[in-house]
Order: sequence, then C-alpha cells, then structure tokens
Amino acid sequence: MAAQGTPELVSAALFEEDAAVLAAHRRAGRRPFAEQWVLPLAIVRGEETAEEALRRHASDQFGLSLARETFVETVYLEDAAEGRRYVANIFRAELGGAPMRFRADGDYDDARWLSAAELPNVWMPPALRTALISILGGGPAAPAETPPGAGAALPLAERAADEPAPPPPDNREAWQRLARSYQKEHARFDTGRLRWARGVYEDELRVLGDVRGLHAIVLGAGDGADVIALAAAGAVAVGVDFSPAQVAAAKRRAADAGADNASFVEGDIADLSRFDDASFDLAISIQALDFVEDGGRALAGASRVLRGGGVLAIAVLHPMNQVLTEDPPYTAVRPYWARYVDFDRDTGDGAVRLRAWRRTIEEWVRALAGAGFTIEDIREPRQDAIAEDEREGFDLARARLVPQALIIKARKR
Repeated sequence: MAAQGTPELVSAALFEEDAAVLAAHRRAGRRPFAEQWVLPLAIVRGEETAEEALRRHASDQFGLSLARETFVETVYLEDAAEGRRYVANIFRAELGGAPMRFRADGDYDDARWLSAAELPNVWMPPALRTALISILGGGPAAPAETPPGAGAALPLAERAADEPAPPPPDNREAWQRLARSYQKEHARFDTGRLRWARGVYEDELRVLGDVRGLHAIVLGAGDGADVIALAAAGAVAVGVDFSPAQVAAAKRRAADAGADNASFVEGDIADLSRFDDASFDLAISIQALDFVEDGGRALAGASRVLRGGGVLAIAVLHPMNQVLTEDPPYTAVRPYWARYVDFDRDTGDGAVRLRAWRRTIEEWVRALAGAGFTIEDIREPRQDAIAEDEREGFDLARARLVPQALIIKARKR
C-alpha cells in the first residue's frame, strides 16, 4: 500500500550502551510500525512538543524519568502496511537513574540491545536502520552472522499504569539557582541602555519614546538592568521579581550605579495586588512573561496598575523560536502551537530545568485586547548582525532563519 496523506510527527528515544542501541518490538495492532522493531517512539499529540511526547512515552511505557534529551537526527519513515508516513525526530535520552520497567500491557512485547552488526537481522523500517547504523558509527552494514533477535534481551516487568508523571519544573526555584550565573553572564552588558533582546536596544528601536518623569514598573526585573536603564533615562522605576537572589543583586547593582530612582520588591508578576490601581504610566516586561503560566492574569494586573492611556511594552521569545532544534542542523521538531517547552540551563554547578510558556502571535494579540489594551506596534527585530561584543553564546546562524524576539507595544484603553 502506498503511503498517503500528511506525515505524522513522532519522537524516538535513543538509548545507548556499549555500542548498542535499545530496540523495542511493538505489539500486534499497536501503531505505528506494529510487529516491527523500532526505537521506543511516540506520536506527538496536539499541542505537545517533541520532547514532551518523549517524556510522556518514557514514563508511561517504561516507568522512566528522562534526565535529558538531546536532538540527534530527523528520519523520514514509511509504514507500508498502514499506508502512513512519519517524520521521526530522534533524541539521545539520558536516564534519571531509575530502572527500566516495561508495562506488561504496554506497546512493546520485547526489547533488546542491538549493535550495528545486529540491526540488519531484525524487521525494522529501513530508513531507521540506516540512521541507527550511521549513529553507531558502523557505516553501511552487511547482515551479521548472528541470528535474528540475538541481541541481549531485556526482561519485561509489569508496572502499574497509574504511576504519577514527574512534576513540572519549578521556575521560581530554578531561577533562584540560576541567579548567580545569570548575573555573571549579564554583568558585561551596559545598564545605561534598555536592552530588549540580545543586541537590540531601546535607543535604536525607539519603542517607548521619552520616559522622563514617568512612573514605571518592570515585571520580571531580574538583576535590575532594565529598571536601572529606565531610571537613567529619567523615569521613577520599580522592579518586581520572584527570585530573592535576583532582587538582592538588583539592589546592589542599582546602588553601585547610583540609581536613586530605582527600587525593587520580591513578588509574583502575575499578582500585583500590592500596588494601587492606576499608579503607573508605563509597564514593561522583558523575557519574563515566558515563564508565567497564567499570562492573561499578568496582563490584567498590568492593566489595573496602569493609568488610562498608559503603555505596556513586552518582549518575549518569538513563538517561531520554539519550532527549531537548538543545535544545527536546524530542524522543525516542535509544533508552533505548543503550550510550553521544558529546557535545561547550566548554573555553573549543575543544570536546572525550566518551563517556558509559549503563546502564538494571535494569542498575544487576543490576550492584550482582553486585558484592555490596544496594540500600537509589533517588532520582530533581526539579530543576525548584532555587534561583535554581543555575540558570545548567541547563535547567529539560527537567528538568520527565524526571529528570536517578539516585541509588542500596547496602550491601555
């Protein structure tokens, strides 16, 4: 049967041990690739990201919590028996330390460690076999002398189907741990200039205009650079951040800069109840709303504390940014409409996992309108030609393909 229709997106887990990969045999009737040997793989559902599908499948089928997953390759597969095509994104998966326990009633009825020489001896989608042999460094392989399925077998142990999924990342705790490395990384940037994104500054973009004499609030103040820049431009600015470590660093940085019109408080930017109605002329949020699950509540709070005609300006990661892999070759692995992306950041003393909540441009427009704002300007700045001193740690090649930042200016009605 010839494959027809739009290819489905699947995520595949690459577990490696002693120059072998873990191959699993799918049960009869369990699509995709029923009764074939494959990598553990899952169809990506609806708004799921590729990584989320992988983690869901690992937890549901194997009782595993993945410590890390790294994109390796995209393979185009066809299941002739079903007449379906698939785009399979392969991720090298690292285990969190728990033993692998297959569900007795799960999608698989056998699993084995197979070397490059053994892969040609099992019934497997040809394109997947070729990719795995290449990954293992085996080059083009001839059939091995071992009989089919001769790899080391893994026991299939029954596991309860209702074991709880691992909890979502704790962004507040993660930012507490990240604070010191964040401050070190950003210390080199000029606090006298308001920075919307890497290499993108207000004195060049001119989103806000003259802020002298305005009362401003910064939602997600981080190490204080944005608040200090507004104060330097003549505003009276207060910054809100949920990380005590960041607030303490921001206060020290403002004191060092002599920014008398800058102040900071610890708090949740989705809960501005400590501030009076109509107490600010300007609200800005730069790379902070991405980490807030209830973005609508945060926007409604900003609307409440702004005076009529006040301006809200936000910068968030561009929703197209999440679609591509982090490393070359850049491949689309996540849906544009995915609700969130989990990722790891290095603290200098280990990694922490964060959850970035994603909203499409349409969702931002509707959310702002619903919170009582009229949009005046939208910017998608190019960042593939930023200044030399801004390029360290920034992927220019990726920035040439998709926008990295989305900046929206809106006014309270």
